[in-house]
Amino acid sequence: MKKLTTISLFIFGVVVTALLVAGLVVYQNKKDNQILNSSTNNLTERTLNQINTSGGSLILNMAEINKHNKKSDCWMLINGKVYNITSYFGSHPGGNSPMSATCGTDATTAYMTKDPNASSSGNRSAHSSNAVNLLGNYYIGDLNQTIGQQKITDTNTLVVQTNNSDDEDDD
Repeated sequence: MKKLTTISLFIFGVVVTALLVAGLVVYQNKKDNQILNSSTNNLTERTLNQINTSGGSLILNMAEINKHNKKSDCWMLINGKVYNITSYFGSHPGGNSPMSATCGTDATTAYMTKDPNASSSGNRSAHSSNAVNLLGNYYIGDLNQTIGQQKITDTNTLVVQTNNSDDEDDD
């Protein structure tokens, strides 16, 4: 009888632990999805607000990226694409330090190596496929694109155009 009680208590403990772990996993996934959805919406709003205050358009060049060089306003360039990762601070598994060290810079090498002080990188990202997919949620545009705002029947629409430096004026 004593063995049966011990085995029953052990099985009960395992089941309760499994239920608690499953509940925590579901809770964390739900929380991550809420953060992701709100950060993506806030990103679009912030970008539109910056366009409004900058006189109607914003050129995504290194000079503009360099302006966003702190944790409270962090843009970075990775593989020719500009990302606003400000809302991701506090969620990065490696802590805030690696991200804050690359705010306002070309962070391609740091991203590919997971080392903010690296000087060269390999061909493939050291980040997981989940991290690569997550990065897409913070995408603003490509380097040297002009993002402008156009009023169409009282609705603000984000318009992305590529800056062509090779265009010549025809007279």
